[in-house]
Amino acid sequence: MSQTRKSNIFIIFGLHIIGILLCIVPPAVCTLMYFPLWKTVGYEHCIAGGTALLLALSVLPIYKLIKSRLSGVSSYMMWLILFLLFFALSRIAEQMTVICFVGFVGNLLGAICLRIEKRLKEAK
Repeated sequence: MSQTRKSNIFIIFGLHIIGILLCIVPPAVCTLMYFPLWKTVGYEHCIAGGTALLLALSVLPIYKLIKSRLSGVSSYMMWLILFLLFFALSRIAEQMTVICFVGFVGNLLGAICLRIEKRLKEAK
């Protein structure tokens, strides 16, 4: 295997990992910064439902690794729609606006990295 082919495979693999991480890490970290994962009700501790839902949305790009194509909208488009929705309701959910915007930007950058990786893979 030639040196250029090895470096091309390394670049493709690196772009794929960076793209997936950009799609998952920023919205997950932002969610955990604004909302607690555990909430206390009386003497009982339970997982906060809103936080669990946003974390589930954050790891949606992993689903793309399992299934080649989603039948619905892409994850960055979903984050854009949520951002616009919560921006309109910003007086009620100001934290949700920030989380959805970070999710949109992270997923958009991740999608760009994944598209570059796909084009490089097709070019070889």
